Amino acid sequence: MKSNLKFLTAILATVLMGSGSFVLQAKADAGFSKTYNKSAKELFALVDFHQPSEAIMPPIASSKVVGKGLGAIKINNLKDNGGVITLQLVHYAPETYAFNYVIRSAPLPIEDYVGQVRVKDLGDGKSQLSWKGVFKGTKVSQEEADKMIQGFLNSIADKIAQK
Repeated sequence: MKSNLKFLTAILATVLMGSGSFVLQAKADAGFSKTYNKSAKELFALVDFHQPSEAIMPPIASSKVVGKGLGAIKINNLKDNGGVITLQLVHYAPETYAFNYVIRSAPLPIEDYVGQVRVKDLGDGKSQLSWKGVFKGTKVSQEEADKMIQGFLNSIADKIAQK
């Protein structure tokens, strides 16, 4: 079972890094790209999948990571008993400050969510964070789902700016 999971995540990572970048560009419904006065190493240390989500995500009360590297699972507990969001790391390249993840389960009106996080070194102690999400709205219109996820991603951008 574990080898099947690694095989499937490797295939998904290959798709995401190959033609998958086209998918994100063609279907990206939410995301941001913002420059910060932090080195790429410092910025990636804040956003790395293995770091506590509550440090940069205001709606998250607590988080726990199970495993390390490709295939790791992150369990995010929403504030006010809002439920649990379970993520899985499907691409991980810390040497280039990049990762992709999927939402495996969540009490959100979305499905098929794939997230892409990239940090680019701009020199002079500055770096750029690009965070995109591709998903399909369920139980709400795609426009409402886009607005909800964009608001969540904007809260991440703002929280990082405060650090």
